[in-house]
Amino acid sequence: MYPISYEADFNPTPNRGTTFFRILLAIPWLIVGAFWGILFLFTHLFAWVAIVIIGRYPQWLYEFNSGVVRFSIRVSAWVYLQTDAWPPFGLGEDTSYPIRVNFPPIAERQSRLKAFFRVILALPMLVLSYAVNYMHLWVAVISWLTIVFRGYQPEGVDNALTFLNGFYARLYGYLVFITDDYPPVGVEAARGAADSLVSPPPSTPPIPPAAPTV
Repeated sequence: MYPISYEADFNPTPNRGTTFFRILLAIPWLIVGAFWGILFLFTHLFAWVAIVIIGRYPQWLYEFNSGVVRFSIRVSAWVYLQTDAWPPFGLGEDTSYPIRVNFPPIAERQSRLKAFFRVILALPMLVLSYAVNYMHLWVAVISWLTIVFRGYQPEGVDNALTFLNGFYARLYGYLVFITDDYPPVGVEAARGAADSLVSPPPSTPPIPPAAPTV
């Protein structure tokens, strides 16, 4: 299993009003995100220099950079209508929030060479992310129209959003040196969506086989 995972609790009946005005409602989070992003420009560079020179990720940089990724994914999932819950403004982990991004413990040592060439190594995934971005937009449009006019979120749309948001969580985590493992393209079943992937129990218990006649 890849060390970075994305989980989302399925909400079949989102609020139509907050969905309709989601972009306007997101303005405060976008402003806060811009502030975190400015700081992140420096902390990302500091982390790269530290790993290339000493071969490990300073704890405070790891906590901040992984927190920025977590904040970005939570806000993105909310803006793209996978949850109605207002995302936290902070960077810390919140297991009660419907959107969760899980990171591994900080590694004792990391590859200096992989860190030095990280952007080059990530180029195929960055190119792919352009296509994923268009998919993300169209899925969000379908979600918005369905919620506003029909009042529910299709489970298939939610599964697609889980795939797309999980793709970005893994890619961003890789880019900020959370792990040296190359991110997979495929989606892993999130624990929060596991119930939707398991067949429901039968309505009546199965009939045991008849005892053999003697």
